[in-house]
Amino acid sequence: MSDFQVNPSPQSDAPGTMLGRVIVSFVLFLGGLVLIGIGATTEPAIAPYVFTGGILAVGFAFGLPMIGASKG
Repeated sequence: MSDFQVNPSPQSDAPGTMLGRVIVSFVLFLGGLVLIGIGATTEPAIAPYVFTGGILAVGFAFGLPMIGASKG
């Protein structure tokens, strides 16, 4: 017989922390969409910077929940 044991799963974050991350991610996502829209319609002097800021905000919105994630 084998002496196989399963490692216990790591402790997850507190529910309040997870809820905070979800809310911040949602706000970042919506803010990023707004910045992309403003960057697409505003004057050409600042449009590329606002548009790029929107793309970064959306990227951070998807990356934020991954903080503290570990490979199973």
